[in-house]
Amino acid sequence: MDKTLTHHKVRRHPLYKSGEEALTRLPDCPLQKRPVLINHWLRFCVWSTTQDGNQLDSIVSVTRDHVIRYGQYLKSEFDLGKRLSTAGAASSLSFVNAVMRLMDNDWQTVGAVTDCGIQPCSHIPTNKLQLDKNGLPDSESLAGYLLELQSVLGVTVREALLLDLKKSLIEGRTTGFVTVTHYQNGVRRKVPCRPAAIKALGSGIAARRLQKRLPKKWAFDDFLAAYNKLAARKGYSTNTARGHYARDRYRELTGVEPPILSDLSPTDHWHAIAQHTNKTLSEAKGLDKNSRHAIAKELGLLGIETVSSFLDK
Repeated sequence: MDKTLTHHKVRRHPLYKSGEEALTRLPDCPLQKRPVLINHWLRFCVWSTTQDGNQLDSIVSVTRDHVIRYGQYLKSEFDLGKRLSTAGAASSLSFVNAVMRLMDNDWQTVGAVTDCGIQPCSHIPTNKLQLDKNGLPDSESLAGYLLELQSVLGVTVREALLLDLKKSLIEGRTTGFVTVTHYQNGVRRKVPCRPAAIKALGSGIAARRLQKRLPKKWAFDDFLAAYNKLAARKGYSTNTARGHYARDRYRELTGVEPPILSDLSPTDHWHAIAQHTNKTLSEAKGLDKNSRHAIAKELGLLGIETVSSFLDK
């Protein structure tokens, strides 16, 4: 349902109208805070009428249990990936408490943490990235988030730059996958969104906020040059960061290290898979092949030749 239509309908509901009228008339309600309180009261009313069974018909019928359920609903929005931080949920709950205190001096405040489990949590880091001598974001520090995205999502540099990070973070937390669009042919693919990827996407959101402050001429070339410099210092190139992803995923899918790390011959490697998974040698070979094809698909590759260069000696 359209949110605008929902709000319009709820404004005619007795629950909302009784609260709005009370907030308008109460002498203890500061004039400058009144619009904010009424707006948060509307949100509570939308939840009550659409999510909580439409049990309430007046502000005087609101109980502490109702507000606790509202707080738990706000927490569930974060758990489902609809919010990037719990700060907004705690704030909304705080405003509803403020409304109820104006109505009832004996109102027992509903605690965000103690009653609703809204622990302070955010996937957008608050730590500030370094600024250079001109007061601009340090492009090499910013480039680090691209390297991290490549390592945990297996994307190319251009795919990392094209990602809608907020949308990807919500999708990753909700479904366990991130949709990546191939930078050349526009084909979409699903990539597993593991805990490390959640962290990298959050770091990327913080980094891009600062990246916007870079001079326009740095939009790609200088930024990419800084990325290449940083990657080289860490022993990577613009492509081998994806190799880190390939090796991690191979270990997850087969349970053993790829040959490039174990230094085993192909036969010994298949025997290691068979022993670890309690499969026959033939089944182990099949698992090895299927895993390589799965990784190639996640990397956006048509064959397993490039994947083999990441995995084999």
